[in-house]
Amino acid sequence: MKVQCGFSGIGRCAAFLIGSISTMAWAQDAVKVAPDQFKVLAENTRLRVVESNVAAGTKTAMHSHPDMVVVVLEPGEGKHTRPDGKVEMTPPTKRGAVFYRAAENHAFENVGKVASHNILVEFKGSAQTAGKGREPMLPAPYKQVADGAFARVFEMSVAPGGKVGEHTHGDHVLVALSDGVAEVTDQAGKKETLRFKKDTPIVGGPTTHSAVNTGASNLDLVVIELK
Repeated sequence: MKVQCGFSGIGRCAAFLIGSISTMAWAQDAVKVAPDQFKVLAENTRLRVVESNVAAGTKTAMHSHPDMVVVVLEPGEGKHTRPDGKVEMTPPTKRGAVFYRAAENHAFENVGKVASHNILVEFKGSAQTAGKGREPMLPAPYKQVADGAFARVFEMSVAPGGKVGEHTHGDHVLVALSDGVAEVTDQAGKKETLRFKKDTPIVGGPTTHSAVNTGASNLDLVVIELK
């Protein structure tokens, strides 16, 4: 999987890409503990985007995560074991589900019959340093579905030909749940065609624009807006 960069006026997006990835200082980092199951897709000073893919019937050793948003691409049936031995089962979910998880240490076992495949947006720093970013203004069809110390999470589904009025993003990560095409128009009237690839994150910076779904199918997006 490759990370896409889109949206007019966010040239700084390149700073997020894999070439800028640095070594993380988190103890028991999941990527170091299980590099075959956790892959860094992008990183900057505020976050990193990780693809998690745990095959059915397999386990991960004990590892840590900071606060993060999980976007479910393929819902596996998981068992989480805490350092104190406490066990928690993954609640029933479905593709496209999104939830915010506080920092934690656990081992994970996929006890289901399909892979557990997710995008993890992990946040750096402390909650005290959050809240200084550009405030998003995301009207309908955007719908807020989660809120945490570091980010707010929105969903959006737009039918073919559907329009999204002018709206403002701060620093954000977008996960497209379907292939799609949109035409976006910035505040200066400049138009740009964006092509979305299913299950592929897009990392972007502050921008204001409107959009039209110019594709032949619904455009389904999850947007994680940093505070």
